[in-house]
Amino acid sequence: MPPVNPPKDEINHPDRYAGGKFECIEVMADVFGKEAVKDFCLLNAFKYIWRQEKKGGAHDVKKAIWYLNKYIELSDINENV
Repeated sequence: MPPVNPPKDEINHPDRYAGGKFECIEVMADVFGKEAVKDFCLLNAFKYIWRQEKKGGAHDVKKAIWYLNKYIELSDINENV
């Protein structure tokens, strides 16, 4: 039986943003700093919400949620939401 590959996760970990063992957003945080990447996440969430009716629909909403969750992760927010 051939090996089973896990399904691709185009929302949370798209292949095009992984360059080896690090994802692009992790390297961005190292290069530009956490605050810059937090701003990037908020702006990307805005972009995906803005265009969702005309382009990506639910896929874009899921991407916006991913960026908002990444913002929370980078903010070290330890609140129970």
